Amino acid sequence: MKVKSWLRYFICIFIIIILIFLCQQISGLINRSAQTYNFLPHYAFIKIIFYLVVSFLLGTEHLIGEMKKEGSWSINLPKLIIMGLPSLYFSLAVFTFYCGTEFMWNVFLYLMNYLNVNGTNFISVFPLVLGYSIITSFYKTRDINACS
Repeated sequence: MKVKSWLRYFICIFIIIILIFLCQQISGLINRSAQTYNFLPHYAFIKIIFYLVVSFLLGTEHLIGEMKKEGSWSINLPKLIIMGLPSLYFSLAVFTFYCGTEFMWNVFLYLMNYLNVNGTNFISVFPLVLGYSIITSFYKTRDINACS
């Protein structure tokens, strides 16, 4: 087994654990702000950024592998549209809840209430899916005509 591989995964999980602890602190600030009706939306934005960074870390190995390949960069558009857009939609649900219009509340609140049944909070999964979808959508293709 390669020592570099072990070290790389150790550093990755170490950074993820630090980010999760930081995200937990942000969540505490959000909860305390919400209880006093003094919600600050930028806390929720920072929380989403943390989840995106974690998902980027998880997908970095794919991106590094693609960078080493020869060819031109391409984007997996179906993956971005089918996985990325719904994940973006649900990721922004928290902002809509606190800062949105009545129309947006009606659209998002129904889905948020459904995803928060029994005290579970699956809204946090969507920024992870969004970030992972973005970073793994980039790949290199070989130009067949260039080889002839």
